Amino acid sequence: MRLRGEEFTGRTTEEAIERGLATLRKKRGDVDIEVLEEGKPANMLGMGGEDARVLITFQEIEEAEEDEPALDEAEVPRRPAAAREDAIDEGDAPPAYAEELVKGADALREILSLMGIEAEVLVNDRPEPQLEIEGQDLGLLIGRHGENLIALQQLVSLITSRRSAKTVYVAIDIEGYRHRREEQLREIARRVAGRVRATNQAVTLEPMLAYERRIVHLALQDDRDVRTESVGIDPNRRVVVLPKRAGPAPVRPQRSFSPTGPRPGYPRRPGTGSGRAPFRRTFGPRP
Repeated sequence: MRLRGEEFTGRTTEEAIERGLATLRKKRGDVDIEVLEEGKPANMLGMGGEDARVLITFQEIEEAEEDEPALDEAEVPRRPAAAREDAIDEGDAPPAYAEELVKGADALREILSLMGIEAEVLVNDRPEPQLEIEGQDLGLLIGRHGENLIALQQLVSLITSRRSAKTVYVAIDIEGYRHRREEQLREIARRVAGRVRATNQAVTLEPMLAYERRIVHLALQDDRDVRTESVGIDPNRRVVVLPKRAGPAPVRPQRSFSPTGPRPGYPRRPGTGSGRAPFRRTFGPRP
């Protein structure tokens, strides 16, 4: 038996619990539920709310799994090559300072104007350089789990980099959301670390954006009892918190398939749908 834990979200605590129980196919009496965040209701326009978060842990039987062909990297859905090359994520480039930050503010104002959003853009270089957006009902700009905010940051960073003739990253905060989210993630990391420390069992968090995973990793990097790993493929890449004396986080291999049948020159093997020989490919660690 081993302890397995997963984090789930919902508009309310009850919705998050029900979603987790349905996903795990468990009953309330079979699991341990810990409320990580109560959540915040949206306004009358359905904006500005924050999801509730719960951690559901339970005992499961460890079963030996049959080896399966690893997922062919060529079959993994990817963004177009140009988009991958142009995307600028936090940690991939130095932050924008002084003139670059001002250019970023100009670009952000242009974008908000085209979107028809009335808001004020402020330049704040302390303690960390970033742009701050202030206004009414800006929940749409933040998006679910901050996805719209991240996309906005990447767009502004790309425009600013081209106008500055060098690659820079422009951080953006909206009504203090970024700061609140970072504090939430650090608190979740501390609580989960305590659970792992007490049970000596790994806990898997819900899928997170790259910058969110980085915050969890940094929050626990100096912990003497636990360590963190990222497993899976975006957009379902997750952080696993493990005891330091435990083995690597288990990753169930995924099945590869060929929609076009066997390649020319490769005879179809009996009992298989492809003439290609199975192979495995190892992906390096990512944040």
